[in-house]
Amino acid sequence: MGGLHDAPRPEGVRPLPRRPAAAVAALAVAATLATPLAAAPGAAAAECRTEVTGAELPDGGPHRLIDRLGLRQAWDLATGAGVTVAVIDSGVDATHPDLTGAVARGSEFAMTRDADEFARTTPLPEQDCEGHGTAVAGLVAARRSEGDRMAGVAPGARIYPVRIADGVGEASPNALAAAVNDAVDSGASVLNLSFAYPTDAEPLREAVERALADDVVVVAAAGNEGTEDVPMYPAAYDGVLAVGAVGDDGRAMDRSNAADWVDLAAYGEDLIVVSSGGSGYRQESGTSFATAQVSGTAALVRSRFPGLSGPEVAARLTGSATPAAGDEGARTGAGILDPFAALTHLEGGGGGGDGDDGAAQPGGIPVQALPTDEPLLGPTAATAVAWSAGLLLAVVLGLLAAPAVRRAARRGWRLGPDDEGAGAGAGAGAAGGAGAAGGAASDRKPPARTPAAARLGWLDGSGTPTAGRPTSPRHPNSPRNRTG
Repeated sequence: MGGLHDAPRPEGVRPLPRRPAAAVAALAVAATLATPLAAAPGAAAAECRTEVTGAELPDGGPHRLIDRLGLRQAWDLATGAGVTVAVIDSGVDATHPDLTGAVARGSEFAMTRDADEFARTTPLPEQDCEGHGTAVAGLVAARRSEGDRMAGVAPGARIYPVRIADGVGEASPNALAAAVNDAVDSGASVLNLSFAYPTDAEPLREAVERALADDVVVVAAAGNEGTEDVPMYPAAYDGVLAVGAVGDDGRAMDRSNAADWVDLAAYGEDLIVVSSGGSGYRQESGTSFATAQVSGTAALVRSRFPGLSGPEVAARLTGSATPAAGDEGARTGAGILDPFAALTHLEGGGGGGDGDDGAAQPGGIPVQALPTDEPLLGPTAATAVAWSAGLLLAVVLGLLAAPAVRRAARRGWRLGPDDEGAGAGAGAGAAGGAGAAGGAASDRKPPARTPAAARLGWLDGSGTPTAGRPTSPRHPNSPRNRTG
């Protein structure tokens, strides 16, 4: 029985090369691929029960992409909730624990005996003979696990799988075009195409143009041939986000295709991905998996800014990219994907500079206002709260001022200590000075007082102050003392 890629390939179509999975301790993968059979028109493709299983994640911290892409900060702003990402690939194993609740019931396209014909069926939820589509879907939207040991870029997004039963590399352009149209009809707003062909096939081109016209963000792999200036489709179509791959050091991978149609890059070297077969993980490399990260970020942006058009989402992704190490723009385009910057980006030029108004900046996109929470109180409630606070403040001030008012009333509203306080102070002073003064104070005579009648006459001018008041001596220069 022939292998998966032994069937005759339509002219001008070749599969996206994939490097064999590297042998990594604790991540070795044993794979047995069943052979898909051609289906009669209208019939479902033969069931593929893969035995592929992956190793468990090594002990340690979170998935390295989570820290490398700054995803925790990005998830504070958006998770991709409410956004559907269509993945046209080998299928998606929805039974993997990290994909629980993330995968919708999709569709399947199987070639018939005529290479230009195909049959649409509904795949089994766990059907992925190669594991390629499951790995891509996991990088897009795997749910967050305990300690973030594994998660997709957009853990709140939903995956719509479109399975090419005979393998994407064996599918005819008509079958691929039908798959793209089906994804658009499903309502997906992001389309992930992790495959590349060297031929511009009219059916596929028209299907992609229709997706773009329907405001779908289309993301495609640049390819892994290591070529320069060789168009690869659908990535080279106008309006499609073409994705290259960089290694851990931020430099372009040698086998990532180089061309002026490459828009940006993401990490694509030795990535830990979810494995088909119901559990486990494995390691993969290539532009296919870099593409998945860009699709996930597009879902984050569409979730946070639902009013942005597809081209505006694409401009936000490229405008916020980080320059790659070295001058390798032909392989990395605008730079390396930065999800958090894409969610906070204000203008073009990379890095997310500050915009000064809401207008579009040259080479950039319209500034988007940050989401604001609804006010807790409406105008009427706020006024009532203000009046209540004012009355409460008045009551508190009144209570604090009451003792001072009572003391002032006892003084007859005169300044100075009140009688009670003065008496207490005088008593204390007398008690303290009694011992020092001894009995001497009792021998003193009170000063002579002017009789009342004399005081009255003195005050009204009818009398002369004689008794009880000393007479002031005349001044030497007084007229009465002058002699001449």
